Formats: sequence, C-alpha cells, structure tokens
Amino acid sequence: MIEVKAPGKLLLAGEWAVLEVGNPCIVMAVDKYVNAKVEESQGIVISAKDLGFENLEAEFDGKELKFKKDLSEEEKEKLVMAKNSVETSLRYLKESGIEPKKFSVSTESEITSITLKDGSTAKVGFGSSAAAVVAIIKAVLKFHGQDIESAEAKEKIYKLGCIAHYFGQGKVGSAFDVAASTYGGVIVYRRFDPKWLVEELELGKPVKEVVESKWQAFEASPIKLPEDFILCVGFVGYSASTKALVVKMRDFKATNEARYNEIYGGIGKVVEQLIEAIKQKDKEKIMQGIKENRVLLKQLAEESGNDLETKELTTLIEAADAAGAAAKFSGAGAGDCGIAVCFDKEIAEKVKKVWGEKGIYPIEVSVA
Repeated sequence: MIEVKAPGKLLLAGEWAVLEVGNPCIVMAVDKYVNAKVEESQGIVISAKDLGFENLEAEFDGKELKFKKDLSEEEKEKLVMAKNSVETSLRYLKESGIEPKKFSVSTESEITSITLKDGSTAKVGFGSSAAAVVAIIKAVLKFHGQDIESAEAKEKIYKLGCIAHYFGQGKVGSAFDVAASTYGGVIVYRRFDPKWLVEELELGKPVKEVVESKWQAFEASPIKLPEDFILCVGFVGYSASTKALVVKMRDFKATNEARYNEIYGGIGKVVEQLIEAIKQKDKEKIMQGIKENRVLLKQLAEESGNDLETKELTTLIEAADAAGAAAKFSGAGAGDCGIAVCFDKEIAEKVKKVWGEKGIYPIEVSVA
C-alpha cells in the first residue's frame, strides 16, 4: 500500500493580484494535511470519506474516467477534483508508455473544523481541494513506480495538479494552493499563463506534452522566513464562496480596468518589497509590508464592490495591530481566516487572547 500526504496553505501576501500573470504572492504550506492511500484492487475504486463517498467503482478508457454508478449533479460536483486527479494521472502514465494498473484510492482530510460558540461546526479553508488533488496524484504516480520527491518530479506533480484543479474549478484561480501543497515550506509564487494552458489542452495536446512544456511566467521559489517569525491565525466563524467573489472581480476589471490594474500593480509592488525584506531579515519592513498589503486589499474591496474585509475580519486585524502585530486577511477574504505576524512570543499570546475575547477563533498551525 502507498500512503502520501499533502499540506494545506495560507497566503502571507499577494491575494487577488496573483491572478494576473507576473504578480507574485508569498504562500505558506501549513501542517493541516490531506492523506491519500492507494493499494491494488480488482478495478479502479475511489473513496472520499470527508465527502461521503466509499468504494465508488470507475473505469478508465485511456482518456476519461467514468463512474459505473449514476451520480447526481451534486455528487459529480463533489467528486470532480478526485475524478480529475485520477484521470489526469492515468492519462500522463498511459502517454508515457506505462500501462495503468487497477487500484483503490482513498483520501482523508486533517483540515481543521471548528466548533463554534452556538455548538455548530465550520470548516476552516486551508485549501483542502488542492491538497487532495496533489495527494491523489502523488499516490497514483508512486503506486506506478514514479519518482515523487525530486525537483523535476515536483514540477510534474504541480503541473498535473494544475490541470486537474484549474479545470475542476471552472478555469478560475491562480493555483498558488496547488503549488503550496506540492512544494511545501514558504514559496514565492507567480502563476502560469492560463490562456496558454487552456489553448494547449483544448487543441487536444497530450497531457504528457503539456506537462513537459515550459510554462511561461510560472515560478515557485523557496524563501526562508526569519527564525523568530511568529504566525498567528484566527478564524472568523464562517467562509465565503471564492467563485462568487471572482465573478464580481471580473466585473470590476471589465468596467474599470485602469483602476483594477493600478491596485493589482500596487499589491504586486508591495509583495516584491516584502520578498526583499524577508531576504534581508528586516522585521520592521516585513511588518510594514503586511500592513500596506492590507490597505490595498481594503481599496480593492471598496472599489470592486466585494466585501472582502468583513466586520469580523476588521475586528481581527485591528485587535492584532493594537497588540503590536501586523495583520490582514489571508486568501480570498469575505470570511475564513486572518493572520497576524510578529517576532515576539508575548505579543503573539496577547493577540490570541484578545481574539478569543472578541469572538475570533485562534487556530494553532505551523509552516509545513
């Protein structure tokens, strides 16, 4: 039996702007994992306990994975990432001259669920869909005797993961979460050219050829945070639909492209400065960069009509700032998590304490 895992993610800086080719973000892999197991079987079988599926049988016809059981549209949507991951891996193997074997694959998520004050539970968004995609691809490739550890192998896994995840999401997103789950640690990420990728695949090019091509603009470079860097993470008690936010952001670009480009370019510039500050271990400039990123995200929210920094996220940020940290929301916004950065354990404890008092749920996570 093959067992692998892939970490979740949190964005340190560069939200939204990373959607445009050339703009960097800084993304951290975090120690909330999705585990995948693959073992020999009489046919292809998929189980995803977190999604409520066990022992779903499927067949691979060389191009497509088809489930033997009729699925509802809701079930198809839930399974799209698992289906795409297995399908993309098998297409790559077959095109590489490796005959796919029969196997069962199962996934289980360690992604955090929080019990809220009213007794209900809420899932915290650490990028579980991207982590599941990467874990499944790694497990299927390893089961077929493929290297999954070298730098070349990781780039291949990232690209296969992009193909599976990007199309599973309806061609939205920058795939920074796929990169974090693939490479681990802290990375400076710049996205691939999405138009190029769509054109290549829609032209019917083999997955192997696309994966082995040079992806223009793509970068995933490790960067080392200062030794005394402390990350605090707080959850506001609810999440948002990233897809809905993206639609509004596209409308903003269509109606006011000059301002859209100005704000996105400003975020990109702040992140470039933050990258340099991290390399120089300049703690004051690191904190300043986080704060400047927050200001630009607020401008983006106001001008796009997206409520990215909700009142609960504002509470989280202002409480952390008052305690001596630098804070912002992490990811798409409109709910979910905020982060606070500092270099002093007493400040970190003060941040977590005041968050708890204000109804924010502190979450213990570390860089994976």
